[in-house]
Amino acid sequence: MENLIEYAEKHRTFLSRVFAVLLLPVIIFNGADSLPSYNFAFEMIGIFLVGVCSFGRLWSSMYICGNKIDTLVDMGPYSVVRHPLYFFSFLGIIGIGFISKSVIVFFSVILFFAVYYPLVMLSEEKILMQKHGAAYLDYVKRVPRFFPDISLLKEPAVYNVHTVIYRKAMLEAIWFIWGIIPLKILETLHTQGVLPHYF
Repeated sequence: MENLIEYAEKHRTFLSRVFAVLLLPVIIFNGADSLPSYNFAFEMIGIFLVGVCSFGRLWSSMYICGNKIDTLVDMGPYSVVRHPLYFFSFLGIIGIGFISKSVIVFFSVILFFAVYYPLVMLSEEKILMQKHGAAYLDYVKRVPRFFPDISLLKEPAVYNVHTVIYRKAMLEAIWFIWGIIPLKILETLHTQGVLPHYF
């Protein structure tokens, strides 16, 4: 189990991309499952969640960039939840699922996250515990792992940011918004009968 947790953390980005590639045929050849009257509502919910995700990832990245392991960050989003990047990513994944209007895509992305990312979180927590010891143990006791407690929010008036790393993090956050574009193109192609529905 320990080796699995370490593997999950080490290959997080690669395995997420493999999952996305495997899901791609389903996304391409799967029409919307929802009733037309719900399509607009699902799309608005999805866009809202993707917006929250992108903001949250930018906010979290501002605090963590250049400080991922060596510094114990407990300010900003890290004062209300231990894994804010993963929490906001989860909201983005749910949002993409809503925008796809596909039951298969919706539950596939949620299942992948629910099975895989807890292993990543456990691996990161183990590393941080080894690095920061009692300070991290105190942090664990105060701050919830995944679901934020807004009442704990602490933010400094000024915070130094590693600009090069943050710029890269901004691109990662924007990908959730850009992900809407191909989904809308595919929806149009399905509507016009250019792409068939197999799923």
